[in-house]
Amino acid sequence: MLKDRAYVLSFLVGLLVLFGSLVLNGFASVYNDATFYAPVGDLLLDDLPTYNLEFLFTWGFYLIITSIVCYPLFFKPEIVPFVLKTFGILLVVRSAFIVLTHFGPPEGFFYSDEIMGTGFIESTEIFRFRNDLFFSGHTSATFLAFLLFRGSLFRWLMLVSSFLMGATVLLMHVHYSIDVFAAFFIAYGVYAFSDKVFNNLNLRFKNKIKIQGWSALQRRLKGLKERRAIRKAGKLEKKDVVGVV
Repeated sequence: MLKDRAYVLSFLVGLLVLFGSLVLNGFASVYNDATFYAPVGDLLLDDLPTYNLEFLFTWGFYLIITSIVCYPLFFKPEIVPFVLKTFGILLVVRSAFIVLTHFGPPEGFFYSDEIMGTGFIESTEIFRFRNDLFFSGHTSATFLAFLLFRGSLFRWLMLVSSFLMGATVLLMHVHYSIDVFAAFFIAYGVYAFSDKVFNNLNLRFKNKIKIQGWSALQRRLKGLKERRAIRKAGKLEKKDVVGVV
């Protein structure tokens, strides 16, 4: 695949889109956190106590993101550019909504001074914001992975993870219920848009993998080994002849 110029170009564009969207999302979160906003009511959260699920919220989510990165690289390399661009679009959309929605975290917000205490994971503090609420990145990212990795058992793990992350952010009161419920619909909208725009190129790479995929690579490697063995045998024969002379 790396010898396909179109694939390499698409991959590099995907990396740029993802990196740019991460920077944009960071700026949007910092911008919104610069102002204090009052919380608003939430019918569901009003009856839910705050739970400490920080390990799941942080390291559990990091593990999920790592698996989302590794799975296409090792098992579906033809869709890597598509995945990069789609997640980039999701982050761009989320950045826009963060800037547009000016309200503070829910009552009972886990990372508030009154609730958090001293047991929080300090190494992740730089990645935490108060007002980057709409919509839930934990929920949308995992559900988007479910939509992207069709035809695999891994996608069902991502579906379960999306529900788990949604429940986690609600029980920690770090998102409103609307942030979580809307995340599923927005993630689907982003997937549908990206699929419409990039799917033709993605199908080309997929067809090429079928034609020149792992079996073709194995055949090529086998041929290289055989030619190397033949050259090595030829050199040995030359040495033997020289030795006799």
